[in-house]
Amino acid sequence: MSELQKPRPLSRKVPWQLVAVFVLLSAGLFALSRYFYAVQIRHARSFKESELATLAAVKCGRVSEWRADQLNFGNAIIENRINAVRAKVLAVNPAAEPQRTDFLKGFEGLRRILPFAQASLLVPGGREILTVPEGAVPPSTPSAARSGHEAWQGLKPVLGTVEADPATGGRSLDLFLPLLEEGPDGDRPVALLRLTFDAAEVLDPLLGGTPELAGTEEAVLLERREDDLVPLTRPRLYSGPGLPPPAPIAGFRRPASQESLGEAGLIEGRDHRGRDVLMYLCPVADSPWIVGVKVDRDELTSGMTGAFTTLSGISAVLVALCGALLYVFWRRSLAGQEAAERSKWDDANRNMDELMRQIISVMPSPAFIKDVAGRYQVTNPAFEKLLGLSGKDLSGKTLADVAPDQLVQLHSAHDQTLLAQPGHTVYEAPLQAPDGEHHVIFIKMTYRRPDGTTGGIVGILKDITQRLRAEEELDQLRKFSDSTVQTMTEGLVLTDSDGKFTFVNPAAARMLGYHPDEMVDRKVASFLPKDQHAKLRRVDEERIKGVSGRYELSFLHKDGSRRIFLVSGGPRVQGAEFGGTLAVLTDITERKALEEEIKALSLHDDLTTLLNRRGFLTLAEQQIKTASRLKKRVALLYLDVDDLKRINDTGGHKLGDRALSELAFNLKKSFRESDIVGRLGGDEFSVLAMESTRMDADTLVRRLEEKLALFNDRSSAEAGFRLAVSVGVYTREPEEPATIEEMLSRADQLMYERKRARKGGAAKPPGPSK
Repeated sequence: MSELQKPRPLSRKVPWQLVAVFVLLSAGLFALSRYFYAVQIRHARSFKESELATLAAVKCGRVSEWRADQLNFGNAIIENRINAVRAKVLAVNPAAEPQRTDFLKGFEGLRRILPFAQASLLVPGGREILTVPEGAVPPSTPSAARSGHEAWQGLKPVLGTVEADPATGGRSLDLFLPLLEEGPDGDRPVALLRLTFDAAEVLDPLLGGTPELAGTEEAVLLERREDDLVPLTRPRLYSGPGLPPPAPIAGFRRPASQESLGEAGLIEGRDHRGRDVLMYLCPVADSPWIVGVKVDRDELTSGMTGAFTTLSGISAVLVALCGALLYVFWRRSLAGQEAAERSKWDDANRNMDELMRQIISVMPSPAFIKDVAGRYQVTNPAFEKLLGLSGKDLSGKTLADVAPDQLVQLHSAHDQTLLAQPGHTVYEAPLQAPDGEHHVIFIKMTYRRPDGTTGGIVGILKDITQRLRAEEELDQLRKFSDSTVQTMTEGLVLTDSDGKFTFVNPAAARMLGYHPDEMVDRKVASFLPKDQHAKLRRVDEERIKGVSGRYELSFLHKDGSRRIFLVSGGPRVQGAEFGGTLAVLTDITERKALEEEIKALSLHDDLTTLLNRRGFLTLAEQQIKTASRLKKRVALLYLDVDDLKRINDTGGHKLGDRALSELAFNLKKSFRESDIVGRLGGDEFSVLAMESTRMDADTLVRRLEEKLALFNDRSSAEAGFRLAVSVGVYTREPEEPATIEEMLSRADQLMYERKRARKGGAAKPPGPSK
């Protein structure tokens, strides 16, 4: 028997059973004490939560009833149309009698019911024609303006929110009442009655009274404004000037026992005094207000600390007594354990070896066990499948018997190091398998038997061949993407949040006569004429808001000339912040010059405002030249209006002209600004579109048909006709020498073939033809 297997003398053995039982007993009694303390705290918290919920419901009900009373009374004032008649007279002459006196008497009577502090009568434009007290200036705030506008537009009373005056510390609350008269199209407002209440007089009492608040309990009226909870009433225990500062919502959280209830329910956090509080929130119905009733969390635990200390002392005495009894029992049982200890090591070693065999056998990853001599003792099916060998072929063999010499040296070195310093190691190495070479991560560790000796090495293999291949493919894809950006014909630029170029592809730099390195880290504005700076600022503001768009922008060429670009840009987001802009630049200088020439030649159709035949052909020829130079495809759509003769016969030429105008409007909405749309004559139209990434003529036709279907569903009954067109589509490849006249002829032929097929009952799609 080895030294590690020899049982230790009784006098030298540590009574671990006694220690374990003693520790468990101590922990159990302490846990019971702690459990009792926690139960009492939980009961106190549960009672306090119910109390807070009840108080919040009562206070919230009072506030809700008060709001309803004010709005109901406001509706009664609105229904009295004599007020609108008087206000209409005072709007013309504020000193008119007896209307002015009647209004002042009405205010005095109204003040006995609604304890408002100020009242004013306003007419359109915000002009005050009457105030009570006279000469009083009601506070003007953006919130009051919004509430007044809402009351005027909604023809109903609107109760605003509480506004605090930073100078005086006072708080006011406005009730806006539109005074209505009957008009030909229904009720309409003629004046706005504004009643201003002192929030301290009307709201603070609602949160006091019965049931009374005790201890650290406080009831406060809150309103959520952006990310803060803003108090609208003065808390009972607050002694500072004005109102407490707003509390960030991020400083509060839901208790673990509460589900998310929107704005209602319990929250925990620090209040305006910097103390941890438990607060119940109750939203006031039909308003942005929230009633919160809170209490200090320290109040929940007051009085429990002494009881917990007493209970812990009693538990300590019981632990000491039980420890003495356990020590006597251990001394008696120790003698019998010495004999059993002699035989346990052999059984434990055998059980450990068998357990390791079972664990390795059921593992899904390839795994094995070697003894200290490097012989395979256990291999699982996954390891055998990876090597293409059976368990019998591996059992008792070393790595030198089944692997090349270079692999044997690598793995043997790791194994020897691991046996010399037991622990674990991880390394990556190739593994030759029947289906080829695999890249494998080896995870090896030694394991000890119960007697303290090293049982061998446990190895687990992780095949990372597929991961390495995926990383290689991803790197190739990244290189392909970089090559595409560098060779694309359109300009591509990236800017940061400060408006500086961070990337400029060669096409963009070439358009302006620069090298990309000359543009990077320079402001975009430095490449623009001064008259374009304001437009650049407006566009940047849209990008910061997350809005993408297309717009024209003039740049300065390096030689001093101006170049006009069509910019398609969108925001870049880094994390949750605006990170700059990504934009594609297309040089449209020549096209803009040609458009100006066309405008000078009056090449537009008077009825539809589209290009006429001459204007269309002029622009189309230029577009085809551009497409040939850029090696891009273009698609020509030839359209003929169906049943135009029937529309003319039914409603006359005026109705036919409207049908042509409606079709022209839908054509403009269906195609891009860069596409050329024209009326060739009569009921014939044409569209020339150059590809942006990949031409899809079916998509262009389907988009037009969707627009026409939307018009027919919504407006055909009112217009007296339905719009339908026959379409012929011809696509010209970059290397094809077809002229615009030839493309029109072929598209016209395809259109009439489709129209004949439709009349004959056959369904022929309008897809592109070459």
